[in-house]
Amino acid sequence: MADTSWMNNPKLRNIDPRKLAILLDIVKEAEGKPMDQLIPIIMNANKKLQEQSINFTRDESDMMIDLLSKNLSPREKMQFEMIKKMMAGRK
Repeated sequence: MADTSWMNNPKLRNIDPRKLAILLDIVKEAEGKPMDQLIPIIMNANKKLQEQSINFTRDESDMMIDLLSKNLSPREKMQFEMIKKMMAGRK
């Protein structure tokens, strides 16, 4: 069974239920996947957010990235960080 202790984070206390549902979907879908399979999951989640005209806050985005990258190898984490920086630069 997946670890859901992250849901107790105070940063999520007042999260929009639509955002929480998407976040739960992301974490569930990404569980155990290598880094190269995480990018499409994140892109799909971003599409869902756009369709509902909502955005993750910086804290929510950071938490999602932390959750998705926690089981990656050190090399994958470094690659993931590079991609994250590139994506942040496009906004």
